[in-house]
Amino acid sequence: RRQRQMCIRDRQWPARGRGKNCREISKMSHIHINFEHVNYSYEKSVPILQDITFTAHENDSIGLIGANGVGKSTLLRLLVGLNLDYEGSIRVEEMPVVKEMLPKVREKIGYVFQDSDSQLFMSTVFEDVAFAPRNYGLPEEEVEKRVNHALKQIHIEHLRDKQIYKMSGGEKKMASIATILAMTPDIILMDEPSIALDPRNRRSLIHILNDFEHLKIIASHDLDMILETCSRVILMSGGCIVCDGDAKEILTNQELLEENGLELPFCLQKPVW
Repeated sequence: RRQRQMCIRDRQWPARGRGKNCREISKMSHIHINFEHVNYSYEKSVPILQDITFTAHENDSIGLIGANGVGKSTLLRLLVGLNLDYEGSIRVEEMPVVKEMLPKVREKIGYVFQDSDSQLFMSTVFEDVAFAPRNYGLPEEEVEKRVNHALKQIHIEHLRDKQIYKMSGGEKKMASIATILAMTPDIILMDEPSIALDPRNRRSLIHILNDFEHLKIIASHDLDMILETCSRVILMSGGCIVCDGDAKEILTNQELLEENGLELPFCLQKPVW
């Protein structure tokens, strides 16, 4: 608890790549997320999340980091209503995350699963990327336009008609990202998005994240990517928020990271040869 008090500061986190003040923008914007004293357990005797409280505003770029099993994926799943039996309050743009509000909440959020096979269920890339726009009743001309734009954004136009079962893990990951871009969400949540990506596609992902104009939360062990894409970091351990603050300050604090089962980003480590 003392460590968390030292880390959480009443600061203004700058948006990555922008000079505007985030808190000034947030006052004018409807895009925000609020967690208030959230607790969650898969089994009553095994708490997964404990007293999670934070606010995220438009243009916040947040890296959610921590060792395996600390609750990062669970936190993202709560935000999109995949787990609803929680205590406390979760609000997305002032809408409570409860069963009755899930269709409206999910209109606002694009969520990339850690496992791409959980996200792709149609026969081809085009059909998968078109599924959500069609499901929301958009005209076919608009669906086509959105699919083409999403594929072009991440440079996978060549995969448009490829069958999902014939794709590599990295191709599936990029297709999964395209499915959320096609819905032009206010908020992006990504769970380990750089898994299975080769260096070129990983670099494309970093560009996509830095170009996204609204709120994003990225759960990842790829701390180098977090350093390049996020101005704020939330460090979790044991289902709790240990530290919430400036990304560079946290990601360069070797002692803090090692105390919580992590290491410095590779780009900051000294060569061993």
